[in-house]
Amino acid sequence: MTNKNRGMFLETIINKSISFFWENNLAFIEKKGLPITFASVKKQNNKFILENSIISRKSTVDYIGMLNGKFICFEAKTSNEDKFILKNIKQHQLEYLILMQSHGAIAFFVFYFSKQNEFYKVDPMYIDSELKKNKKSLHFEELKENSIKIELNFPGVLNLL
Repeated sequence: MTNKNRGMFLETIINKSISFFWENNLAFIEKKGLPITFASVKKQNNKFILENSIISRKSTVDYIGMLNGKFICFEAKTSNEDKFILKNIKQHQLEYLILMQSHGAIAFFVFYFSKQNEFYKVDPMYIDSELKKNKKSLHFEELKENSIKIELNFPGVLNLL
């Protein structure tokens, strides 16, 4: 699987899940887009042509929303190995989740291990503590012991709530 497509399964499952949450009035979560700026916009044949796009600033996390009156935010990560390489977590994403959590938000990482076909909800403080120990990766078993397993229920909805 290519790097580009590595997280597509997880993203598809999460997007299906958040659609289910919206439709059933359980939570209101959206996937955030990248902050993109265009140098010029031209109109040609009743269509807009966007030219010279750049990512204008670092994004925060993949998903944000509301759950029972509380802000919820999370970042989705996938591993195709028996471990997760910690350099795949961007420092600004970790800092954002910790900051939001410190202000009362529900903030976490969703990890999907494709070899085991298992999903986990991981506290950003746990990731931070492991990084402070200069760890380069987290093995599946140790992450499993320090996180909450998330079940994939029928009809393909991840129990994130």
